Amino acid sequence: MKLKQTLDKFEHATRLIYINSITLLNKSVLVVEYPKSGGTWLAQLLSGSLDLPFPRNQYPVLQRAVYHSHYQPKYLIGKNEHIVWLLRDGRDIMVSSYFYHLIWNDKNRKDPKLVNYYRDNLKFKDYSDIKTNLSEYIEFLFTDKPSKLKFFNHPGNWTDYNNKWLKATKDHKNIYSIKYEDMLNDTSEALTNLHTKMFPDKEVDQNIIKQVVDKYSFENQTKRSRGEENTNSFLRKGISGDWKNYFDENSKAVFKKHAGDMLIKLGYAQDNNW
Repeated sequence: MKLKQTLDKFEHATRLIYINSITLLNKSVLVVEYPKSGGTWLAQLLSGSLDLPFPRNQYPVLQRAVYHSHYQPKYLIGKNEHIVWLLRDGRDIMVSSYFYHLIWNDKNRKDPKLVNYYRDNLKFKDYSDIKTNLSEYIEFLFTDKPSKLKFFNHPGNWTDYNNKWLKATKDHKNIYSIKYEDMLNDTSEALTNLHTKMFPDKEVDQNIIKQVVDKYSFENQTKRSRGEENTNSFLRKGISGDWKNYFDENSKAVFKKHAGDMLIKLGYAQDNNW
């Protein structure tokens, strides 16, 4: 087990060095997100609309491409021309992460280490009782600090991660933010606006945008309607506001304690009276 963890750490370190060197030379596009924010979907959309490869779950390629990661700014800020920071309501992330860490069926996973890690640390009697367990799970997400040997690319907690990227956007003009909720509301418009900000001198081809949006839609990828849940799927539900179905007063209190101010900073709430 220790040998595998060491090899995983080496792989992540090698990938990071590779991305942060090759992408500087070939002007690749980097998509960064806190886990479960929709980064894979956005990377697919950009890959298709820019006609660039998206080497997912593999080592980077030498040519210009679209890359997706959960890295913090300190690992990526340099001469990268196009870094896209994807945001999502942290309350929805808590729910989506719970399913990903504790519900998603192990047989559907290539590597069950995340499920094993969270189940070893959160020994709930009934993992399907999300409402009862959620407040403790949220507390753990915000306070847990796994060793780098176990999770080399761990992004930290949602508040700290976004604080770092907020600061980075003030200091660097090559970071472009986009919200998952805007992508859900009107994918074509959100993708077009992102293209216009990133490449102001390049005309957007709406035919290509439409083709790409249709190809990577939730419905086309899952053969389910948006909102139709499959808890054993990486693409579980594909909606915003699902947190309202699971947060009780305890969950609200814990989240407000750790991330209430950040929720307001990012425009997801006007105050803490939600």
